[in-house]
Amino acid sequence: MSDSVVQRQRWLMVNQRLPQAEAYDKARKEFYKLRHREDIQRRVAKEEALMVGAKFGPGPVEIGMQLEDEAYEAWREWANKEVETLKQMSASAGTGLDEEDAVFSSNDPGAEDALNEVGADLPKSKQGQEALGGAIVHP
Repeated sequence: MSDSVVQRQRWLMVNQRLPQAEAYDKARKEFYKLRHREDIQRRVAKEEALMVGAKFGPGPVEIGMQLEDEAYEAWREWANKEVETLKQMSASAGTGLDEEDAVFSSNDPGAEDALNEVGADLPKSKQGQEALGGAIVHP
């Protein structure tokens, strides 16, 4: 665009003795009018082709969107794997045990009783001493 408009502007300035700004406006308007006419011709040609049974594949925008969607899905799968890996690492961080190997679990029916038994054996109080660190017990 810019090359053809600048060339036309230069021609108008030399051959028709127009000032620079006026020559540029005239060249730009001519270019837009020509481009509009060509766009209409392309649309009409496409409609005529469709009317006689032509099939068109996806255009550049559709292809770009498809590639972007595929890249996004690949990133999403990678991100989910990373999150899962980080969860597993943090869950087993203090114990050296995986979640499946945990001694106590909130789903375990005897977990509450086992914790109460341990609490009674701790010194310094009637219910035992509060745990202030040590191994992580998974809820």
